[in-house]
Amino acid sequence: MPDHHKWTEPDDIVAFYLSRYGPSELARSVSAVAEKLGIGSGTLQMRIGNFKFLDGNGRLNHPAKQSRRVYDQYKDIPEKELRAMAARILSGE
Repeated sequence: MPDHHKWTEPDDIVAFYLSRYGPSELARSVSAVAEKLGIGSGTLQMRIGNFKFLDGNGRLNHPAKQSRRVYDQYKDIPEKELRAMAARILSGE
């Protein structure tokens, strides 16, 4: 696993989905998602926490600029659509 992960927009879309809806509908655990993205589970949990903060219910308060952009762009799309995006990302499509 790399020492420092360069977060991509697709990575953030997956983290945003997980922050709102959890992993159950993706049929993967958070640790399995982290492994698929090539990051540590704790690193993914921190990113999820940043999205929870943007949603107004998290303690972490330093989201990345890219995370803010992803949040602003996708915060109003329906769960099913966001889930489909996250699933496509995780399947490598």
